[in-house]
Amino acid sequence: MSLRLRVLSLLAKIETTYGVDPTPTGAANAILLAGEPTFTPMELTSVQRDILRQFFGNAELLPSSIYGKLDVVVEAAGSGTAGVVPAWGILLRACGFSETILAAPLTGTAQAGGTTASIKLAASASALNEFYNGMPITITGGTGNGQTGQVVDYDGTTKIAKVASSAWIAPDATSTYSIGACVVYRRITDSPESVTLYMNIDGVLHKFNGARGSLTFSLSVDKIPTFKISLQGLFNPVVDSASPVAVLTGWMQPRVANKLNTPFAQLHGYPGALESFDFDMGNAIAFHSLINSTDQMLLTDSKPKGNVKIEATTVAQKNWWLIAQNATLDTFALQHGTVSGNKIGITMPAAQVATPKYGNRNGVAMLECSLIPTPISGNDEIAIAAF
Repeated sequence: MSLRLRVLSLLAKIETTYGVDPTPTGAANAILLAGEPTFTPMELTSVQRDILRQFFGNAELLPSSIYGKLDVVVEAAGSGTAGVVPAWGILLRACGFSETILAAPLTGTAQAGGTTASIKLAASASALNEFYNGMPITITGGTGNGQTGQVVDYDGTTKIAKVASSAWIAPDATSTYSIGACVVYRRITDSPESVTLYMNIDGVLHKFNGARGSLTFSLSVDKIPTFKISLQGLFNPVVDSASPVAVLTGWMQPRVANKLNTPFAQLHGYPGALESFDFDMGNAIAFHSLINSTDQMLLTDSKPKGNVKIEATTVAQKNWWLIAQNATLDTFALQHGTVSGNKIGITMPAAQVATPKYGNRNGVAMLECSLIPTPISGNDEIAIAAF
């Protein structure tokens, strides 16, 4: 019997205890894949026997440790309802992200002191720095009524939220606001979560526990935005098992990136004409195996980096060369999607623009820059929101 590569399913479920199988099901934990995965069921660490005999030839490779690798791509879309976890959220949690659910909007009246790039929230707003990072905000009354944006950074002491927006009139004490229902993912350093994975290829089950990984996000004009998730997990014996019935109704239809579906992008306060944006979390995953110790997949480091391509500008419009030369840190913000429940926002409060160079699109000069998101207080250099 031949195994058909496109007849496969992937299930993923967060582990309550590291390495202990939480038994994912097709009804609740199915992952909708975009294209065929890259799959290494057995990544072997082996020791070569070094023996001498009266003839030439190989000696055996003796397996020392075994784990598995899996690279998958999923489409980036919302859950269908603002404040409800998107289907891909579990994969971000396996890549060193926390998950914050704001099930209902938070409303208030602004204090005096807003600017064309900020709002001073009500005195009762959270005292925690970065609490609202990544969340969408709308002025619902008073000065600036109707304007929308994304919170890029928040100071819990001053209550000032830095906002990225295509048009933001300085709010004042007459401005009422609503921070919209959303689910926000931010990186964590301590106690990252893990998942159990079931990869079934036409009736052959590959199971991995304790899986952790890294991710990249890609958005390019005229293409579907995607997350690429690279996972490593502890190996289990391969068995024959009937393919599960995968329920995929939680996966929304994505929207192609274009001027209609991607209404907002801003780099260092400049609304550049965007061709593409991508970032790589750069997580370092290590298989850790010692005598008298539990095997683990450890997340040992993370160095995010990204790239952006926008139409080149005059120096008067924006001096990217000086910004790069001075290692200036400023905001990046992107919104993809226009319908509530199917929007994704990505924000960076302190992104460094590096190595700008020219590119070409249809004979038009493009500016290609590296982006280096940097932390301010820690674990705050990037936020991914679904709303």
